[in-house]
Amino acid sequence: MNQYYRITLIISMYAFLTIILMNVSNRSFGIEQQELEIPQAKSVYDTETMHLPSSVGYFIILIANEAHEDWSNEKHKLLTDHNPYFVPSHIIIPKGTAIVFLNADAPWNTPHPHTINIEDNSGKVIHTTGKMEYANSSDSKVLPVGTYSITDTEYEWMKGTITVSDETSTGKDIVGGFYSPTNQVSNNLDNDGNMHPGWLGYYESEFPKNGFNILSEHNFSYNTCSYCEGKFWPDNKTGDHTLIIFGTDQPLSEAIVKLQKLVKDNVYI
Repeated sequence: MNQYYRITLIISMYAFLTIILMNVSNRSFGIEQQELEIPQAKSVYDTETMHLPSSVGYFIILIANEAHEDWSNEKHKLLTDHNPYFVPSHIIIPKGTAIVFLNADAPWNTPHPHTINIEDNSGKVIHTTGKMEYANSSDSKVLPVGTYSITDTEYEWMKGTITVSDETSTGKDIVGGFYSPTNQVSNNLDNDGNMHPGWLGYYESEFPKNGFNILSEHNFSYNTCSYCEGKFWPDNKTGDHTLIIFGTDQPLSEAIVKLQKLVKDNVYI
């Protein structure tokens, strides 16, 4: 091989490798950019709103622990005064993005199943989740462009909104929110003596093991019960909590099964 062809070959190989590296770099940048477009946990907590990018194919709306408690009468029993019923209270999604509800309202001494109705602007019920027991989820639902209200059929104070924009969903990523005690609690047993290992450190380990990325976290305190030890409602086990925003690209059916276990692992009982 003469010098000319040797130089030509080296230049060609260099160009080929450069294209590959650029594609990898662009792909990584795209993934990172999409994750950056998903609102941070602090923003979700402060604004009670999430505006999701087109990369999201499914969004899992968490029904918070103690969601059955009436804000107007006993708000100190709620987990928080921000997104107390649904995480988030208000969601803006591209058309084509499906929504799923996940019931994390723990039974304690009394079960608290939830049935959520989705109503259009005229008040017509266009979808209902059916009865969801603790840790159960609804089927996924894609809504037409428009603005909708979400209300629990039994606990009428549980309200939120869904807005479907003209933007089209182009991805299959799953995103959702999750509440966890920030620190290990002194008593992680339920009334039957069963242990619940869930707290932030546990979930920081278990979410990745189960194929979920923790996209962001926000710690907050809600100690508002004047007559309770520690100033927090005892069913919540603590006044210090963390909002986790997670994402995954695994199939929805697999993700839901894993999330149901992670909900049951939580010490909120």
